[in-house]
Amino acid sequence: MSVATQSSVHPDGDALLDYWLGDADAAATEAIDEHLLRCDACGAAFDELVALSRAVRDAFAHGTVRSVLAPAFVERLKAAGRRVREYRVPHNGSVLCSVAPDDDLVVSRLAVPLHGVDRLDAVVAHSMQPGSAERLHDIPFDASSAEVLFVPELRKLRSAPSHDFVVRLLAVDAAGEREIGHYTFHHQGVPAS
Repeated sequence: MSVATQSSVHPDGDALLDYWLGDADAAATEAIDEHLLRCDACGAAFDELVALSRAVRDAFAHGTVRSVLAPAFVERLKAAGRRVREYRVPHNGSVLCSVAPDDDLVVSRLAVPLHGVDRLDAVVAHSMQPGSAERLHDIPFDASSAEVLFVPELRKLRSAPSHDFVVRLLAVDAAGEREIGHYTFHHQGVPAS
């Protein structure tokens, strides 16, 4: 990635992100280091990027966001000592599930045929809210893995009573959309003590 794709002087947002993540090559890293020392505007933009990154990390750590993750990221979390509860859900299947007080993350591995899929959406519906559903657009996936790693909002899951929720995966293309898998979760709420 070019250090200055938006202008000949200032690094663009992608370059700053690569720099922050350690994905920039040595020459780009050195150029951005030097530039950040001289440019207050770019320093402020970089500070905003760092603050956003921390806010996302905190929201994720506190279980306040639903997400779809890459398998490598889940493995890094486990290697870092995070307690990850995993459920493997067969294609068009169901699972009895729960969350323990010491779980840091609950990951549902949804088996799904992804060959030929370009874009994937997920629709989530809860038995506690009949008739309503939430749609997650353009979720990340690796077609060769034949699975999607769905992570519910842990904070809500911890306080939820026993209920069912369904995740439907939809392949979306120019011709429209088609369901390629559905997964039912029979969540067992933890009784209040």
